[in-house]
Amino acid sequence: MRFRFTIFLLIANIALFAAIWGLEREKPAGASDRRDMAPITVLEIEGRTIERPRVLKLENNRWRITSPIDWPANLFAVNRIISQLEFLEKETGFPVAEARKRGHGLAEYGLAEPAYVFKYGNGEKMYSLKIGKGAPVGNRIYLLDSLSDRIVVVDKEFVDGLIVDIERLRNQTVFSIPRFEVSSFSVRLPIAISPADPKTNFTRVGLVRDAGKWRMETPVAAAADAREVDAFLDEICRVCALGFPRDVSLSEAGFDGGTLPASITIQGTNRRQVLQIGARTKSGSQVYARLDDNPTVFTIDAVLLKSLDNLQTTLRDKSFFRFDAARATALEIAKGGQSVSLHKLAGGHWDVSGVSDGKRISADADLAVVGDILNKLSKVRARRFVSDSAVDTSKYGINADSLRITITRDDGTSESIRIGAEYDDAGEPLMYAKTGSGNAIYGISKELAQAVSTDFLKYRSKVLEVMPEKAVITSVKIVRLANSATLFEVKASGAEGFEQALKKLPVRESAAVGVIEKAAKVFAVARYLPQKFSEDGVAADGKKYPWVYAVSATADLPGAGSAAAVSREIYLTARLGGSLQYGGSKTAGSVFVPSREFINAVFEIVSNRDVPQELQKTPPIPPTK
Repeated sequence: MRFRFTIFLLIANIALFAAIWGLEREKPAGASDRRDMAPITVLEIEGRTIERPRVLKLENNRWRITSPIDWPANLFAVNRIISQLEFLEKETGFPVAEARKRGHGLAEYGLAEPAYVFKYGNGEKMYSLKIGKGAPVGNRIYLLDSLSDRIVVVDKEFVDGLIVDIERLRNQTVFSIPRFEVSSFSVRLPIAISPADPKTNFTRVGLVRDAGKWRMETPVAAAADAREVDAFLDEICRVCALGFPRDVSLSEAGFDGGTLPASITIQGTNRRQVLQIGARTKSGSQVYARLDDNPTVFTIDAVLLKSLDNLQTTLRDKSFFRFDAARATALEIAKGGQSVSLHKLAGGHWDVSGVSDGKRISADADLAVVGDILNKLSKVRARRFVSDSAVDTSKYGINADSLRITITRDDGTSESIRIGAEYDDAGEPLMYAKTGSGNAIYGISKELAQAVSTDFLKYRSKVLEVMPEKAVITSVKIVRLANSATLFEVKASGAEGFEQALKKLPVRESAAVGVIEKAAKVFAVARYLPQKFSEDGVAADGKKYPWVYAVSATADLPGAGSAAAVSREIYLTARLGGSLQYGGSKTAGSVFVPSREFINAVFEIVSNRDVPQELQKTPPIPPTK
């Protein structure tokens, strides 16, 4: 019996669709699929499953949701619905009268009490589209269109394009002004006058775009950091309404009128929008907000509040000391009545002049040290803007004796930066600073102050002595000075002979001699000591360290005759632990700490050859039994 009934329904539906097909063929040739109707300016969506009807209106060429919330609509979602409605004519259907003629009522199509009803028109004249049940053949659904008085059969995808939930129907972003259109913006933030005073005052940060560049107008006229401004605008223009609480009071939301809330104002070409920010929600992850021309309260992510902290510092241009390192021709570093001067020479070399051992002297400068200082100077940035018009700079530790760095450019102009006292800024150690041409006080990192000094030796080239380029090492010798004992010596005639002599040594000793050979040609130190060479030794850390070893190397100069030769002799103290060992050059008149490679090479040789003096004594004769 059931099988027969199924066959009957199938035959009936085939007949129905045949009739529909026949009716559709009667459409005049060349007829438009677009319906002849007035432009849609009002759209209403209701139904059994919708608690509160959704009402949308076209106002000032912009679609807006007026119920259940007052909010801008998602233009793409609305246009899709309207497009479906306008081109409904192309869908397969048949007149309601034809269905009744065949004995079919609206209930058979699920259209007597539809799940959804779309009302559309211009407000004065409205039409409706009812969504019925699914057809028994194919994935299709019945619709009732009041404009054409037809029952339309459409694919389910057509209906899915109409039934849009409120979240997809509304515009997600709070600001409707496009990012590229923003010409100015400002942020108003409340600040407490004092912990004991419940009243609040406000600070305002305002910026404007002028000739394509952003500049700060309030609280101070200054250049803006273009990168930070772009990042901030990108963030606020993407702020989304996360929810629309229905039962929250204005007082709970922070809009009770007692105090002005925080706000963000953006100005477009012909309009402005103001976002008011209220209190945090109970969870703390969101904050209440509203637009000044819209009473609807919504919530936004509380992360935005973090972006508003120290906004003046974030958006203001932090490059208060600008210069091109490549154009620098001179540097002067002064503090407490002492100073060093560095000057650029031909070929990119620098020299340094300053006081060492009570005398003012000059020497080649260490290019790595100079380059590091210039690099740090070019990258100095304000971490905080302490004061824009400081009258008394002494309270910031900036006075005649404070650190001053002056740079001279290739055009003869100069600029200086003064660095004062150190201070703690929310756990971050900073130092006060100012330029010589302004009264503003900035907070900068300690990096620059730590990189400079008035110590002449800091800037002196670490290359102490250099042999002629064609010099050929022919001997290396290590002597213990206490008894003039030769601990090690290797010598030969010419470069080939010396290399052959090295091959006869143990591998580790051969490698060590190679390091000494290289150092003899270009002797570089790790750092200098502030004293002249003395044959008595080195005074350091309140102690006196005598010279223990003398490391010497001799080199021939090919083509200069048999009598032409150069030598190098370095004095060393005992190794003092770790890699510390003092050295000195009698010819250069300098005391220093040699390079670690040189210290380790000498130690490799003498450690197996040098017997401490106390162990050289004849051991005591053991007592007889």
